[in-house]
Amino acid sequence: MPSLKHEFPLDLIRNDPASAVELLQELTGEPLPEFTRVRCDAAEATTTAVTHLTSDSVVVCERPPHPHEVRDDPVPVLAIMVEPQNDRDPRKYYRWPAYVANIRMRLECPVALLVLTPTSALARHFAEPIDLGCGEIRPLVLALDTLRPITDPETAAARPMLTLLSLANNPPAGEDEAVLSALNAALRSLDGSCTSLYSDYVLAALKVTAPGILETLMQLKDYEFKTEFVGRLFREGKAEGKAEGKAEALLTVLGARGIEVSEEVRRRIEDATEPDLLDVWLGRAVGAERAEDVFGGQGRA
Repeated sequence: MPSLKHEFPLDLIRNDPASAVELLQELTGEPLPEFTRVRCDAAEATTTAVTHLTSDSVVVCERPPHPHEVRDDPVPVLAIMVEPQNDRDPRKYYRWPAYVANIRMRLECPVALLVLTPTSALARHFAEPIDLGCGEIRPLVLALDTLRPITDPETAAARPMLTLLSLANNPPAGEDEAVLSALNAALRSLDGSCTSLYSDYVLAALKVTAPGILETLMQLKDYEFKTEFVGRLFREGKAEGKAEGKAEALLTVLGARGIEVSEEVRRRIEDATEPDLLDVWLGRAVGAERAEDVFGGQGRA
């Protein structure tokens, strides 16, 4: 099953294809061909060959046809093939050129191979040119841990996709409040239909990259959650102002995440009478692997 690291950038690009263009420009700093529209294209690179070739994501930059071009549909000027790569897979050296060649033939435009890696070490591994025997293909590799963290709210609102990727993969140490302000600004600027998806991904990523920031976020009294998965339950608990409301929210979060709750844990949660303590437990529930993890270092009653 694809991992969070693999799927997070792809989901961002599927919902906003222009973010692939932004990542390419962030990496190369080079001007792109003039275009008026960006769209996601079919990821299949197969033609009539027996082997089925499917890349992770293909984004196409297009322009209107010029008067001398006998066509009515938009003209592709650049295809960006996005490939998140989280481990060393030597098969990619043979598959990627096939993807590029077939997509180039199908769309009849240049193709950029954009590889996203979680670490700089892995980026160096995949940055080497791929020798075809009659030329070479040069992957453009972006290490997500090198993205400059965006903590200015105004910049975050203007560049939400880059903000989410940078803070999920490379949050700055000791800047919890700045990170939260930037995340909030980025999520507010997005289409409301996809903020729950993005914020849940960021919460899951912060569990790994910055658990301290995640716990701070979940304990803030005035933070406006954009994810219904946690936010609605958290708000309900606060609105009721009662420990039992927070306990119910905590149990619902654990249940929604598919975490088994023993009778002992359930009894301890339901018997808790301190709302602030339940707030802490609720914060831990977002990243917990077992129900007992919500209690921190005091797993047993």
